[in-house]
Amino acid sequence: MTASLLETRLRFTKLVPETPGQITETVKQLLAKHSNKVVGRITYNTIRIRIVEKQRHFWSPELSLNLRETGMGTEVKGIYGPKPDIWLGYMFIYFFLGFVTLIVSIVGFSRYNLGLSSYILWLIPFVLGGIIVLLLTSRAGQQLGKDEVNLIHGIIEPEVFMNAEDVELE
Repeated sequence: MTASLLETRLRFTKLVPETPGQITETVKQLLAKHSNKVVGRITYNTIRIRIVEKQRHFWSPELSLNLRETGMGTEVKGIYGPKPDIWLGYMFIYFFLGFVTLIVSIVGFSRYNLGLSSYILWLIPFVLGGIIVLLLTSRAGQQLGKDEVNLIHGIIEPEVFMNAEDVELE
């Protein structure tokens, strides 16, 4: 499980010889065994695991596993990330700042080409600075949640992925 520089959520895909039902039973047992560290929710072929409430903070990650049965076993797609509402908030702000950059650029360069005052273009560095600040805060959050990612992965990997093969991400 390696992270690239621009990756905001860690992803992995593994091929496990067990069926989705066997995997969910194993995870249920692990959740019961480690109930003082992690909690989880299992719905059909989706498993969501997070840190217990009393130890959770704003940047605490959660693991989402999607199980898909194939002819060779079960394909498990995992993704570590913040709570969905935090993720959605960050994506909304990224989109909003990108949209503001686009509008300011269109208006500013149109005014510039018409020979009018284009002081609005001075907003672009500030908006891009906002995007960089957002990126840096998400990186800081990943560093704060790193130990919890290792905790969750350390609980899940030995039992669920002991006979697994890595699959290349598309």
